[in-house]
Amino acid sequence: MLFDTAFFIDLAEELQARQCGPCQALLNEHRHAVRCVSVLTMGEYAVGATEKEVRRFFRGFRPLALGRETAVFAGRLQAALSFELGENDLWIVATAMRERLPVVTRDRAFSRVPGLRVVGY
Repeated sequence: MLFDTAFFIDLAEELQARQCGPCQALLNEHRHAVRCVSVLTMGEYAVGATEKEVRRFFRGFRPLALGRETAVFAGRLQAALSFELGENDLWIVATAMRERLPVVTRDRAFSRVPGLRVVGY
């Protein structure tokens, strides 16, 4: 499973409030699944966190790098879509599709991408 940025924002809010919400429930429900995160998401989170905090927060999630093949795939994907995804969302979707992983998100735009498996929370 590839977890998108919105998931981690919501998870951080749950943890800060010390309340078990939908993000923690989903993690518990899928505790044996391979958990992945785009390095792009880690970069977005790092805007408001120290390097140590970023490493601690994403512990247990396998980082997926962006590469040439993903870049080409993302470009071809955007060209094939009838709507425009935000740039970061496009990279996350392309990574998930190339890795054959579902995306965990609450973002409805993801469900408009043909062939992408989406897991809501």
